[in-house]
Amino acid sequence: MRRFRLLVLLLSLPLLAGCFGPGVVPLPIDQLTLLRDQFEELDRADRPAIDARLTALQQEVEAAAQSKDRAVQRGQEAMRKRLLVAYCWERRGDFSDAETNYAQAARGTYSSIALFRLAQIAEYRTEQAEAQAQDANIGAGRRQEASLLAQAERTKAIKALEQVYNSPTESKVLLRQPSVASLPLDSWETADLRYQAYQRLDGYYRSRTSYKAMAFLVRMCGGGLEAAGAARKSYPYILAIILIAVLAKLITTPLTAAQFKSMRSMQAVQPELKKLQEKHKGDKAAMGRAQMELFRAHKVNPASSCLPMLIQFPILIWVYYAIRYYVFQFEGVHFIYIKSLADPDVLSLNGVALPGPLLVLYGISMYFSQKLLAQPSATPEQQQQQKMMAYMMPVLLLLVLKGLPAAFILYWLLQNILMTGHQWLIMRPQQALAVVTAGPSDAPAPTGPPPAAIQKLSQGSSSSKKKKRR
Repeated sequence: MRRFRLLVLLLSLPLLAGCFGPGVVPLPIDQLTLLRDQFEELDRADRPAIDARLTALQQEVEAAAQSKDRAVQRGQEAMRKRLLVAYCWERRGDFSDAETNYAQAARGTYSSIALFRLAQIAEYRTEQAEAQAQDANIGAGRRQEASLLAQAERTKAIKALEQVYNSPTESKVLLRQPSVASLPLDSWETADLRYQAYQRLDGYYRSRTSYKAMAFLVRMCGGGLEAAGAARKSYPYILAIILIAVLAKLITTPLTAAQFKSMRSMQAVQPELKKLQEKHKGDKAAMGRAQMELFRAHKVNPASSCLPMLIQFPILIWVYYAIRYYVFQFEGVHFIYIKSLADPDVLSLNGVALPGPLLVLYGISMYFSQKLLAQPSATPEQQQQQKMMAYMMPVLLLLVLKGLPAAFILYWLLQNILMTGHQWLIMRPQQALAVVTAGPSDAPAPTGPPPAAIQKLSQGSSSSKKKKRR
């Protein structure tokens, strides 16, 4: 069961962490400046000059692609030239070829720039298609085609923006006005990449149910009601996260209670299970039959702790997406030392992103939760495996989750504290079982907890409290 829970958690981490956190390194400012100068040079060029530049760049890109040296194929210089090829196609108004080259440039150093150019092209084409879909001067069939095209381009824009969602907080992007290169240039500016992606995605996400639910909870807590230009209050957003954690725990309490009681019953039969393993050592078939008879005699279902966890899993996913869709509204929301709950809780040390205090606190709570869930093991190897898991899981989570917004880490920390407290209250009767099964010091070693004690243990601690009062 522990291996099953670990497998489900590990499978969910790539989804929750956006494929293991930030996927690109911030582009150095000197490279960004060089690229901006080259874009501006192409903006000033006429059509023959652009065609000549495109031909030369394509030859250089093809020569790099034919090289046997992978560093040359995917190197910074090759990706920059691929990006300039895409921009030349965009200047010519050939968006299909531009998108193809931007997608290839997105695999290297300039991935954030390429992905954002893809998003801006898709947004421009969406606007054009939407305008055509509302044009009463064309036929219904063409308006329908334009509507479908607008929907497809909107999806492409969202996909490109979501790919830069987990970029490091220091990442910058070049913003062009107007957005596409086929239009005459007004200006270029350097802006924060994550902020620009969050802001654009916020407009797409507003119609989603989880976004609306999150916005409703924030309004309930007194947020989102500030006058135009007024400073945003932080406490309503923090209260909303606390409220979600409490509501999620209340909803899942019956399920987690059943899960913990089943685990407690499994802990109670571990001494008997260990003896069966010694008795039927080397005979897996006999061991399996004896194990099932033991579970049947004590009315223990080893799989009963897995189903409640699977039912809780969709709630975790829903909360994650609710915070992810609403993340732009967490921009500038302060929490203790964190300046913005929309950013990851990381500390930069010599250019290396390390988990921040909130993440470390979550890792500590995860360690105690793992220790509380530890079951008596039948072999020293299993005991060693449990010890390693108790240390490795928190460390793994810290590394994997450091790319998530601090708002979600705050929620998960609160949820884990509530869960650990619930575990302690339910697993506490295990101490009473140790007293029941220990017996007097001069008595022979017990053969294991009686079925009545195990059944009483799985029902909770109320009956034992009544017996003490009598």
